[in-house]
Amino acid sequence: MTCVDAILAAPPLVGLVRVNRVGGDREVADVRLAERLADLENAPTGSLIILGRNASESTVDYRFDMALRWAALGGVAAVAAFGQEQWRPPATAVDIANRAALALIWIPATVELTKLLLSALAEVGGGPAFALARATAGLDAVDRAEQAGADLETLCALVSEGLGSPVLPGPADLDSAAAEDPGAAPSGAEPVNLTAPEAHGDLAVAARLVLRAAATAAERLADEERKARELPIRSRSELLAELLISESALNEDLLDRARQMAVPLAGWHVAIRIEADNLADVAPDETRRFELLESAGHVALTAAASTGGTWYLSRVARAVVLVWMTHSNPGTAARPRTSRSATRALEAIEARFPALRLRAGVSTPHEGPLGLRAAAAEARGAIAAARAAGKPAGVTAHDATGVQRMLMEWYASDTARSSVRTQLAPLERLGHVRSQTAIRTLATFLDEQGSVARTAERLHLHRNAVAYRMRRITDLLGVDLDDPDQRLALQLACRARLLQ
Repeated sequence: MTCVDAILAAPPLVGLVRVNRVGGDREVADVRLAERLADLENAPTGSLIILGRNASESTVDYRFDMALRWAALGGVAAVAAFGQEQWRPPATAVDIANRAALALIWIPATVELTKLLLSALAEVGGGPAFALARATAGLDAVDRAEQAGADLETLCALVSEGLGSPVLPGPADLDSAAAEDPGAAPSGAEPVNLTAPEAHGDLAVAARLVLRAAATAAERLADEERKARELPIRSRSELLAELLISESALNEDLLDRARQMAVPLAGWHVAIRIEADNLADVAPDETRRFELLESAGHVALTAAASTGGTWYLSRVARAVVLVWMTHSNPGTAARPRTSRSATRALEAIEARFPALRLRAGVSTPHEGPLGLRAAAAEARGAIAAARAAGKPAGVTAHDATGVQRMLMEWYASDTARSSVRTQLAPLERLGHVRSQTAIRTLATFLDEQGSVARTAERLHLHRNAVAYRMRRITDLLGVDLDDPDQRLALQLACRARLLQ
């Protein structure tokens, strides 16, 4: 075995720097790659742990402190992390490492991970052990991708990190795939071929093993996605419409129907709502509007699905709603990706129905059944905000900050929706047009802090008309607007109601 400082002194590793005052004399028996800080909990005694680039970004808060405590308990010799500039771990992390005589090492961001691992393993003993470690990490990455229901791009990214070299999809070779591994492709699945830079020796065997497992997983995931698309689209559409517009709670019957149709309500949802500004002009009667939206919805679904991921279609009122559902949080990548899908959907509809002037609203990701409602409300709100601002037709993404987002998430709950219905019931009984007018008048009056003059100015009405309306509204509701609690409750109810 060799010690930490001896490894750092080796010519291939001369750029690495120990950043704390202890641990240089610790003996290193093994080198491991940790793709998550949680991997430090089970790291072997005497190991040098190299944090992957994603894990290295998490070395700035309490999570790294906890990971170091696990590493210290397990007898880890050293932990190395990537950084643009020389790593300065938090003082608490340095203190934990110093007390455990655990070396902390900075890896310049320009260092290539595969070469680093090979060089470190060569100093420690490399060979078959390294190949086995790479194979284990690669196969673990395949398992995580399958559990998350990842698409091909995400699968390749995870396996690339596990294997330590880039993995890319290549053209499928149907004959060779069947000859080499007849059982690899599930029935009905399209064969997938994955490639990685040529390796040698034991590492080549490990890479071939991981690539074959990854290709099989990609075929299974693609087959599951294909089966989901082949479910009766109309049934799913009706179910989603019921979930989105039903005033009742999300009962077990609805959730069970979703499970039977393989609609992953427990996952994450991003919604695209598509409306036509001139729908009434293009399709004057209700039957023609229904047929037009039905056709436009299928065109939009096909276009969105071509961008990747699992998409579902619904038709709500005079709008088409597309929902991208994924088992894992798509994070910040969701906004540009879904906006591209929305653009593709609009282009496809416009190519088929050029007379329509279309606009689309895109939500942020939300989790769970209630998150589905919140996403749909955000997409609708994005369109409403674009119209109010006088923006031209096109794609508008929801602004993920501020009160409106909190309000949408609150209104997505069954309890909040029931409260709003109860408070505004006397106005709803006036009929659709009159109730909308009354609720907008009340909302504006409350937003303007009870000023008749400012309310009249915003609504382009005479002051007397506003005063008359407000007397009628307060009589119907039976509320005291001088009471701050009642005023706040009504303001929230009006704002939430206008999101519909």
